[in-house]
Amino acid sequence: MTTTFVDPKRNTPLLKDSLKNLFFPPEQGEYEYFKLAGGNPFAQGTSIVKASWAADAAMLSYARYGTRRMDDNEFERILTEAGLKLLAKIGNDKDNWNAPGTKAFFAAADDFAIMAFRGTEFGDKTDAYADLDILLVHEPDYRASVSPPLSHLSMIEHLFSAPCLVHRGFQGALNQVWGQVHQQLADYRRRRPDAEICITGHSLGGALAVLTYSRCSDRNISAYTFGCPRVGNTAFGKRVLPDANPGKGHFRFVNFDDLVAHVPLESALYRHAPATCYRFDKTGRLELENDDELVQDLAVLGETIGGLPKDLSSHIQGLDQLPAPPGLVDHSPARYCMRLGDCV
Repeated sequence: MTTTFVDPKRNTPLLKDSLKNLFFPPEQGEYEYFKLAGGNPFAQGTSIVKASWAADAAMLSYARYGTRRMDDNEFERILTEAGLKLLAKIGNDKDNWNAPGTKAFFAAADDFAIMAFRGTEFGDKTDAYADLDILLVHEPDYRASVSPPLSHLSMIEHLFSAPCLVHRGFQGALNQVWGQVHQQLADYRRRRPDAEICITGHSLGGALAVLTYSRCSDRNISAYTFGCPRVGNTAFGKRVLPDANPGKGHFRFVNFDDLVAHVPLESALYRHAPATCYRFDKTGRLELENDDELVQDLAVLGETIGGLPKDLSSHIQGLDQLPAPPGLVDHSPARYCMRLGDCV
């Protein structure tokens, strides 16, 4: 995208401002996945077109219609209708894709592939622990093509470079499935050496997508994230940015005041990579701007906490009646999909 803003072409009504629509994808019939894909092919598309594909894949990774789990036939039908073939379901429990812990799927069309990581799931304590474990830890240097074996930092780089530090919870969540992720990427790259691989995710899934992208050094891999939290320090950011990573780039999307994009707070320890993001305003207009500032973080955090209900332990069916406060409702995965669809 060469312009600094995109005006929406449509004005799709957003779903209700409820905690249910924050924590879960739309009910069956409320949203059509990949609706505009037929007239907007991924491989020839702009970054906005690709982001629309990626946002739908990121929300589909939750594999739910509202609170109900999709069955395998429903999940694969959506992919098939979009021209995608499911290559793998990735998870720490191979017998149960919906068990607690890290989940992703890998699917491909004729000329591109998408790997979509699932974000934080309501009630999944494993995801919650990953989100809250904000201690920074060393991230080894995996950068190599996804075809050869993984490489590590040389002794000189290790001794004289600033340490690359990342969120311990996110690193641990990705490491649960890294062997599967790496194998799928490597196998696909051997079959299709020039096809684009899009790594994507919403929320926690976005953090896992950025970490995955940082571990690759492949000119045809891209990352598209939605409501992604900060993942690491400045040294980590360098592994994502073009001066050190030959990939197609990390395209970071933020819906208005999405709280999750403002945590952990900006500091010398945590920085966004890139600092600029594509942000939707209240009207659905998409603008390129810098949001890596502590003052913005504190303002959004304060407004959101003030709007939270006192009891989030209500029965799951009651979430539809609980309003989501500003900052959290903006994190809804459906809002990203709808806003992007309006811009395509």
